[in-house]
Amino acid sequence: MVRMTKQHQEQFDKAKDLIEAGPTVENGFVRSLFFGRLRLDKVMPYPRQDPDEAKRTDELLTKLDAFLTEHLDPDRIDAEEEIPQHVIDGLGKLGVMGMTVPREYGGGGFTHTAYCRVLERIAQSCGSTAVMVGAHQSIGLKALVLNGTEQQKKRWLPDLATGKKLAAFALTEPEAGSDAANVQTRAHLSDDGKHWILNGQKKYTTNGAIAGMMTVMARTPIEHNGKTKDKITAFIVTPDLPGFEVVDPNPSKCGIRGTWQAELQFTDMPVPVENVLGELGRGLKVALTVLDYGRCTLSAGCVGGAKVALHQTVEHARNRKQFGRPLGEFQLIKQKIARMSEMVFAMDAMTYLTAGMVNRHDDDLMLETAVCKLFCSEVSWRVIDDAVQVHGGKGYMRADGLERMFRDSRINRIVEGATEVITTFVALMGMKGVGEEFEQVLHATRHPIGNFGRLAEFARHEWRDVIVGPSVDGLHPKIADEGRKLASLTRMLARSVTRILTRYQQKILDMQLLHSRVTWAVVELYAMAAVIAKLQSMLEQAEHNGSHPQLARELVIGKGYCHHAANRINHRLKGLFHNRDKHRLAVADAVLGLDGDAHQ
Repeated sequence: MVRMTKQHQEQFDKAKDLIEAGPTVENGFVRSLFFGRLRLDKVMPYPRQDPDEAKRTDELLTKLDAFLTEHLDPDRIDAEEEIPQHVIDGLGKLGVMGMTVPREYGGGGFTHTAYCRVLERIAQSCGSTAVMVGAHQSIGLKALVLNGTEQQKKRWLPDLATGKKLAAFALTEPEAGSDAANVQTRAHLSDDGKHWILNGQKKYTTNGAIAGMMTVMARTPIEHNGKTKDKITAFIVTPDLPGFEVVDPNPSKCGIRGTWQAELQFTDMPVPVENVLGELGRGLKVALTVLDYGRCTLSAGCVGGAKVALHQTVEHARNRKQFGRPLGEFQLIKQKIARMSEMVFAMDAMTYLTAGMVNRHDDDLMLETAVCKLFCSEVSWRVIDDAVQVHGGKGYMRADGLERMFRDSRINRIVEGATEVITTFVALMGMKGVGEEFEQVLHATRHPIGNFGRLAEFARHEWRDVIVGPSVDGLHPKIADEGRKLASLTRMLARSVTRILTRYQQKILDMQLLHSRVTWAVVELYAMAAVIAKLQSMLEQAEHNGSHPQLARELVIGKGYCHHAANRINHRLKGLFHNRDKHRLAVADAVLGLDGDAHQ
């Protein structure tokens, strides 16, 4: 149904450069939603840490709490725009800087879940410090762990794991931000074949000015079938190489002021051939794989900040009196606190569900990590904004840290995939699979001989998933209604996707207002599934142990999220067919001085 123009096909071809031939559509939970398939086996049982690692993590968190209380001053870091070296050194000695580095290279060998728990805790104290640690470990050295040779790992990982050296990830350029495939930094092989000569510049590289090692993306000429084509390759670069220059170590910015986002220049830099990271021409695959980890840990940081904001808001609403009554007795304040609580619970459930998938090394994680980052970055911003509003003038002051948290959280909606880019990416990647299946079935109906098997398989899936709907058997009676609603909305999503693909065909590729409705329906379906899975786990633990701390409270919050999310999903899916998008776009065209296309 979705026939692409040459331009759109080129866009998707770029996406193909990011990954190997992708998994089947059934593999991933989020991708399956577009087909009306509710893969509860991917989210249940809700992932739990191995008891031994959980104990190790708890012990590390106890030490970390003491260290942060004694040595970390987030307001001073914000004011002086620098994280003290003793903080970095202290985190290194605790083992935080190399948590996920394998033990044989001097790291802690922790899972992604453990790392997310630690990042969440650091973010509760200082957003700048959490970003520094994340840039170092989530993305800076992660490509080396995943794609490095044994020689590369032995050479660089020990110093990186202890924090003796920091790592950075250099992708963004003046013309390449969210459009990662548009990297302009280039490298060509030297005449003697011993070096790649690197030229170009990078912007907003966190830790870039102080890193001892960085992963740099650059275009390299690759020969294939007798033709030469530019492909992006990942390189290990160190600041001691000739031609390396820090043009601007730390531009002034709104928040996370303690971190350094450097502008870097490479001029005829000779990078040894042994510093190629992974395969030549496979740099975008390296970048995308790293982002799966980075987006998940960024989400954990969002959870940490939102939890602090919620806690402060609840305490303020209990103790602050206006008009002779505590703030918490007013319905408009209650409404905010209820929404904040529901969102924080859903963020937490989604983040650690996704972390569990990362631990399992699921094949199809691209959409899950993208959705997790999108949801947590947007929701944490809303939670912190509500916290400032409830605190009133006090929240706008610097004394309690909310003002700093407000500024720090804003960057999360931009980095590692801006909200608008991820929104369109999720919708198109999900609908692309549905469109391709339709194309294959359409071909089979025109050429039925030899295609009866395909037609029968399609009919069976269509009947089971879209008409009958997915099954949610096995849920605890206390959350069975929420499970049935999740199944019903999944079926509704699949029907809606089928309708818009049929109606708009190729035009859907540019209809970003529809993309937003589809994506956010999917986002909240995934969040509902995470909440239900977490509640199911808590209910099972309560039955096994005889009780569960705060189970009744968590049930109220989680079920409340599912109820309100279902209403929002219904509204978005109905908005695919009944909206005033044409008028909204006409207003924008008038303001921009554009003639305007023929809007839907």
